[in-house]
Amino acid sequence: MSSPTLLVTGASGHLGRAVVRHLLETLKVPPARIIATSRKPETLADLAAAGVIVRAADFDAPATLAAAFAGADRVLLVSTDALLEPGKRLAQHRTAVQAAVEAGVKHVVYTSLPSPATSHVSFAPDHLGTEQALEASGLGWTVLRNAWYAENLAYSLPSALASGEWVTAAGEGCVAYIAR
Repeated sequence: MSSPTLLVTGASGHLGRAVVRHLLETLKVPPARIIATSRKPETLADLAAAGVIVRAADFDAPATLAAAFAGADRVLLVSTDALLEPGKRLAQHRTAVQAAVEAGVKHVVYTSLPSPATSHVSFAPDHLGTEQALEASGLGWTVLRNAWYAENLAYSLPSALASGEWVTAAGEGCVAYIAR
């Protein structure tokens, strides 16, 4: 059995880039077995120079996905950052799942959030809908229920420093931070 080809979506983002780096540096996956995709593939020139296959993939342009996903055995579907337009993120994810089916991908790993069916987080329905699309796809799939990234705390620092107040979970509220 040959080694699988691994595709990482959103490879120009924080998590996608960290995953590709982990595959290369820690797990020592040969670069030729990694496909890194992005809406902005030019930002992945360093990965291409290292031998990683770099492809354009825009979930808002489904026609780009057949070529982007071609030859991938396993896909890490990093949830997109389309949070401002209701329904857009879920539509993007469904498009990516369908592209994976059409490309013959064997397994998709998806970055979700804890308890999307009961979560009060505004974008939880996007994650639940994506999980449902994966379940209905016929693909092998794994859902990573990532908690809030500790790195996101840095986004709160400017306002906390300016106001002198740090606003976060209080009372019985709890947050289990993880690193990307």
